[in-house]
Amino acid sequence: MYPPHKTPHFHPNQTTLHWLMKDYYELHPVDKPLECTIQQGEIIYFPDRWWHGTLNIDTSVFISTFLG
Repeated sequence: MYPPHKTPHFHPNQTTLHWLMKDYYELHPVDKPLECTIQQGEIIYFPDRWWHGTLNIDTSVFISTFLG
């Protein structure tokens, strides 16, 4: 995740996996995103206007909605 004031560099036609494998490791440490791994039964809330990407590491289901 990146806060609203820190726009990540990404290509809109590439997947999160592609970004991870090609671009992530070239980032300077201060330019890397905040990261977390969600475990079974957990949820995450992305604050309004925060940039985020997801990478499923196992079979998963997700539900997304905009609140407001």
